[in-house]
Amino acid sequence: MKALILAGGRGSRLNHLTKEKNKSMLRLFEKPLIEYNLEHAATAEVSEIIIVVGYRKEDIIRHYGHEFKGIKITYVVQKEQRGLVNAIECAREKIGSSDFILMLADEMLVNPDLKGMIKKFKKEELFAICGVTFEEDKLSIGKTYSAMYNEKGRVFRQIEKPRDPINKLKGTGHCIIRNEMLDYIERTPINANRGEKELVDWIQVSIDEGKKVYVYHVTKNYVNVNTEEDYNLSKEMIRKNNPRVLIVHTQMKYFGGAELLVVELANWLTKKGVKNDILALSKSKEVENLLINSEIIIPKHNINLEPPGFKSTKEILQFIKIYRKEIKRLKKHYDVINFHNFPVTWTLFPSKKPCVWMLNEPPNLWSRPNAGIGLKILNKLRNYLDREIIRSSVDIICVADEFNKERCITRYKKNPRLVYYGVNHEFFSGGKKENAIKKFNLDKKFIVVQSGMITEQKNQLESIKTIQKVKETIPNVLLVIAGKPSDEEYMKQINDYIKKNKLEKYVLFTGNLGREDLRDLYKAANVGLFPIGKQGGWLAPFELLCSGNPIIVSEELGAASVVKKWNLGTVTSNYSDELINVYKNQNEFLTNARAASLVVKKNLGWDIFADNMIEAYKEAWKR
Repeated sequence: MKALILAGGRGSRLNHLTKEKNKSMLRLFEKPLIEYNLEHAATAEVSEIIIVVGYRKEDIIRHYGHEFKGIKITYVVQKEQRGLVNAIECAREKIGSSDFILMLADEMLVNPDLKGMIKKFKKEELFAICGVTFEEDKLSIGKTYSAMYNEKGRVFRQIEKPRDPINKLKGTGHCIIRNEMLDYIERTPINANRGEKELVDWIQVSIDEGKKVYVYHVTKNYVNVNTEEDYNLSKEMIRKNNPRVLIVHTQMKYFGGAELLVVELANWLTKKGVKNDILALSKSKEVENLLINSEIIIPKHNINLEPPGFKSTKEILQFIKIYRKEIKRLKKHYDVINFHNFPVTWTLFPSKKPCVWMLNEPPNLWSRPNAGIGLKILNKLRNYLDREIIRSSVDIICVADEFNKERCITRYKKNPRLVYYGVNHEFFSGGKKENAIKKFNLDKKFIVVQSGMITEQKNQLESIKTIQKVKETIPNVLLVIAGKPSDEEYMKQINDYIKKNKLEKYVLFTGNLGREDLRDLYKAANVGLFPIGKQGGWLAPFELLCSGNPIIVSEELGAASVVKKWNLGTVTSNYSDELINVYKNQNEFLTNARAASLVVKKNLGWDIFADNMIEAYKEAWKR
C-alpha cells in the first residue's frame, strides 16, 4: 500500500503566514504541517509516499528530498490547481496498481488510528474507508463533509460541506482507497459551483454502484488548516494532547554533557508544544539564558553539589529525602516524570506516577577495580535495592547505545528502548579554524583534540601516552586537551608523566572552553582522539565529527556501537597506529569524515531525540 499526500495548495486564506511558502510547509511547533502526515504514512508502514505538489513545489522537494524515515518519496506536479480529484488523477501513473492511503497535507490529526483503519479495510475487503471524527460544532462539520451511514458504518450518502448536518460525523481527508476507484474519476461529475470534480462526488459514484464504502472513527482531534484561526486551534490541540513533563536532574549550575542534554531536550520539548520544567538543586545564569520557556525549580536544601558529584552516601540519602518531598508536592502538576542521572531515580518510590528514565549510565558506588571488600558488598546491596526501586517506579527506560542496553537488561531485567542522543550539527559544523589556530598558536601543527572534563574515566593520560609513541613519526604533533580537571590527584598524575617524559611541547591544556571556542578548535583539528572508558563521553566525538574531521574512539566507549553502525570513524584500542594511519592518509580520512558528518546531521539531531522521548512519555502516560 502507498500513501498519496496532496500538497499543491497555496493557502491564500492564511494571509501573511503563507505569503512566501506552500501552506503545507507552515510550521507547527518547529515541524512543517505536512510532516505530521508524513509521520502518519510512516506509522502505517506504506511502501512509498507520493506527494502531489504545485505552488512553491521546490520548498517541499528541497526540504524532504526523496526519502522519509527510510520510505521512498516520489513527487508529482499538478500544473493547474483544479481540485483534489484532479490531483489524484495526476498521480495515477505513480500509484500504479496499488491501493493507497489518501491524505491532505494541510490536515492535522492527533494520534490517528491508521493501523486499525487499514485492518478493517483489508479484513472486510472494502472499496474505500473514510476517516472521520465526531464534532459537536455544526459549523465545523460544514467545513468538510459528512455522511449518512448504517449502524455498521456503511455509507449510503456523502454530503459535501453540509449547511445543516444531520449527525455529528465530520469527514477528514484520510481515506483508504482501493486502486479500482481510480476508474471512477472519468465518471465523476463536475461540481457546478466550483467547476471541478469533488472528492465526495468521486466516492459517491462508487457508492451508487453498490461498492462497500465505510466510515471509521480515526481520531478524536482534527483540524483542516485553512485559516489563521485553524492554525492556532491546531497548536492548542497539540498542546492539550501532549503530556506535561517534569525533568528531574541533580544540578544545572555546572554545565557538562548531562546538563547540555537536559537543556536541549527541554528546549525541543517547548518547540514541539510539550510543557516542561526542570527540578534541580542549582542553576546558573548561563543555563537560564539557554532555556526557552522551562522553569528550573530548586527545592530548599543545604547540599553543595559540584563536580565530580556527591561527597558521601549520607549526602546522597539527604538528596533523596529532599527530592522525594519536592516531587510529592509537584507531581500533581505534571503528567510524566523524566529522570536523568542517579540518585534522582530513587526519589519517586514508593509513590506512583508515569515515569521515563533516560539511563545515561547505570549507577555505581565505586568505579575503580581496587575498591575494598566492604565497598563492594555495599555496592551489591545498593544494586539490589536499585533494581527493585527501578522496576517498581519506572515505566520506560531509554538508553543511547547497545552497551547500556545490555547493562540495563542485566541490571534491571527490563528491555529498554534505544534513543540516540542528539548533536547540534548546525552549531558544531560552523566553527572557524583560523580563530583556534590564532588563539592557541596551532599553526603548522598536526592537531589531535580531546575534549571533556579531565577525569580518569575520560582517560586523557592514554592520549598523552599515545602522543609519546607517535612523536617521532609525527614530529609536529600536538595534543590539545580541552576541559577542566575534576580530580586533583589524576591531574597531578598527568602532569608528572608529562614532566618525566619531557612531553611539554607536545601537549596543550586549554582549560574549560566556551561552545564557540570549542567548535573553532574542532574545526582546526586534524583528528579527534577519545580513549574513553565505559561511562561518559558520548557527545564529544560526534560534536567534533560535525566539523568534518575524523575521530578515533575506544572500543569501550558506550557510543562505539553507534560509530560502528554507521561507519562514522575508527573504533580501536591501538590508538598510536591509527593516529599514524590518519596522518599518512589525511585526504582519505577527511573525505570519509565529511560523509560521516552528514550521517550525524540526518540521524542524530536533538529534534529526533526529543521526538523519541515524546513517544516514550506518551506511552508511559497511557499506562
